[in-house]
Amino acid sequence: MTWSDATTQATVIMCSAFLMGAMMVGCASTPDPQSDPSKQDIRQDSDRFFKKMGQEEGQQAPSP
Repeated sequence: MTWSDATTQATVIMCSAFLMGAMMVGCASTPDPQSDPSKQDIRQDSDRFFKKMGQEEGQQAPSP
């Protein structure tokens, strides 16, 4: 192994270790807290859900 090969390998290993450490620190941060949905938001979501379910139910063919 030549000096150039050893230097290249060492550089790659050091860069890989640095990037893995940076990713671990970035992923370890705490997420922003989400606010609670209002009653109106919940009602709108449930209305959309039931409307979509009714449409899908109407599209299904009845079994013989």
